[in-house]
Amino acid sequence: MPTVTITDAQLAALEDIQGDLEAAYIDTYGHIRPQDAMQYLLDTYTPPAEQHQTDTNAYEIIAEAEFPQLQRVAADVDEVPGSGIESATMRGMLLTTLGVDEFAARLQNHATADGETESDDESGGAHEETTDSAAESDPEDTSSEPAGESDSILSAANQLLETHSKKWREASGSEEPYEVELPDGTAVAARTKDDVRQLLFKHY
Repeated sequence: MPTVTITDAQLAALEDIQGDLEAAYIDTYGHIRPQDAMQYLLDTYTPPAEQHQTDTNAYEIIAEAEFPQLQRVAADVDEVPGSGIESATMRGMLLTTLGVDEFAARLQNHATADGETESDDESGGAHEETTDSAAESDPEDTSSEPAGESDSILSAANQLLETHSKKWREASGSEEPYEVELPDGTAVAARTKDDVRQLLFKHY
């Protein structure tokens, strides 16, 4: 049988995987051998091209999501307001809070749920009136939201710029006219004030 030489660090990592597999798949008596752990890694390996395709699809789902879809996701995320901010700002805050994979998964889950709801509505004609009434009282509908609450959230977003006024400045670049100083001392260029707010929210 061919042999493979590995480093001490790789051996320690493989032993950790053995322990995880034993905890997950061995009930009472049994043992996961190093070759079993190696086979598990080979079985679950994802080629880089397929992984890249998965990442690309996730970013496309996020980029194509419209404001109502973003609102539905934000409704379940305490750190992100569901109204009073622009879609670009909401998208950036959700991306920062949830991460790419989780954000894309939640958008897909809501899209699936919406599709099932539409199918149910089409199958029951007498159900239309009830659906219309529910839409009128939908708490996520910004048109029925008190103006004071929206103004308050928008004011809080603008307050972020004032509170951290020493952390951002106008830059000379025409395409990226703003610059934000990060806690580690480096600076990041930003194209709009929404981008500035996102960076400030993320780092401060």
